[in-house]
Amino acid sequence: MAITLTIANEKGGVGKTTTAVNLAAGLALALGADPTSGGRVLLVDMDPQGHALLAVGYEQWQAPAPQSLVALLTETPPPSPQRMLRQASHHANLFFLPSNRDGMVEAARTLPTLMANETRLARALAGLQKDFDFIIIDTPPNTGDLLVNALVAADSVIIPVETSYLGVSGLRELQRTIEQVRAHFRPQLGVFGYLPTLVEEVRAEAQEIMTELEKRYPRQVLPPIHKSSDLAYAHSSHMDIFTYRPPRQRSPGQLSSSSRASQEYARLVELVLAAARRKK
Repeated sequence: MAITLTIANEKGGVGKTTTAVNLAAGLALALGADPTSGGRVLLVDMDPQGHALLAVGYEQWQAPAPQSLVALLTETPPPSPQRMLRQASHHANLFFLPSNRDGMVEAARTLPTLMANETRLARALAGLQKDFDFIIIDTPPNTGDLLVNALVAADSVIIPVETSYLGVSGLRELQRTIEQVRAHFRPQLGVFGYLPTLVEEVRAEAQEIMTELEKRYPRQVLPPIHKSSDLAYAHSSHMDIFTYRPPRQRSPGQLSSSSRASQEYARLVELVLAAARRKK
């Protein structure tokens, strides 16, 4: 059964999509290094903008609404998700469900009027659980049924936190949403960790905020991701960081290169894999 991780923060511009893309790609690389595992990873993009899919399947990320994630969320009964799966551009064992920008905008408006509107993604993904080791879900930067669906479908949440005072103060609303999901739909939903992102060591407030995060969420703060031009250039090139800045000679299982960003996201991948091994 797949382990499903949702990347969530109700604030935009905090590195959710960057984290979803690079975690999914890193897991695919790590699993692909073991020929006995046959490990596969699925990326689901619940943000109508589809930016995560641009990085993994640039020329094929959209499909007509009836053949995309839109249909899985809005049709009763939903169509088969297996028939929608598409292979990512850079990793043979990374897959995604195509989206439709206009259709997802409409789905966000329509979902509140539908029966069982909060559980539609979880039900659609149930048929894919046995086919993947990990499912990574990116989310829109706001509260609503798209985010709630992504949380209801998850085993755990990774929360990227921009290292600014505004970024930390904005976590309260997300925490309330997570508590509501636990109370009404998924009591076992956990927080995998809080991921400091866009860290700039030259900013005096950065260390203060890191200290505050450790105080608020003891033993739940993940190793930070620093602000990096490599990450920006990788995404604008429609790649993950491991494809954009690969090692000169990649040995089996090796993710990181000389790029600091690749090293930091490789560390996150290792933590996720270690947690998965402990569950088995």
